Amino acid sequence: MAFRNVSSQDRSTFAIGMAACATGLYFGLVGLGLVPEPSRINGPLWLGSLAGLAIFSAGLAIVVRAFAGMGDSAGEMPPDAPRWMKTVYWLCGVIAMASLAAIGTWVAFGSGERAFSMSGLIDGSIGAGIGRAIFGICSIMTWAMVIAFMCVGARKIFAKS
Repeated sequence: MAFRNVSSQDRSTFAIGMAACATGLYFGLVGLGLVPEPSRINGPLWLGSLAGLAIFSAGLAIVVRAFAGMGDSAGEMPPDAPRWMKTVYWLCGVIAMASLAAIGTWVAFGSGERAFSMSGLIDGSIGAGIGRAIFGICSIMTWAMVIAFMCVGARKIFAKS
């Protein structure tokens, strides 16, 4: 990657990424029980760690975008970006998606009661069953996307040129 001047947009993108990393770190520490909870949590603490991991990895991806000088509309790393940068960017996406899929999986299939608020005719235990079913279908779809994203990304990054 050739040397280039760092723009003010890259600096602000970097700052946003670092803020997201700090937020993710905070929720991860809450999930580990190392800092006090911000308010009442409606689930096990490890869910906070998963949410923190998702936010942290998304923030790290933003930081990598800033270092790569990617514009707002760019979806792929520049072709001349180093392999390590492409790998970190890809892993951040995999980790964020997998963390969110795991949270949805717990909502759908985890033990205990769930409270879903729905407007309309459906309420009570039937509403909870419908809510869990929707989360279940979506979590299965999300895990399929995680696997597809892992496979496609790995092929792109590690394929012989």
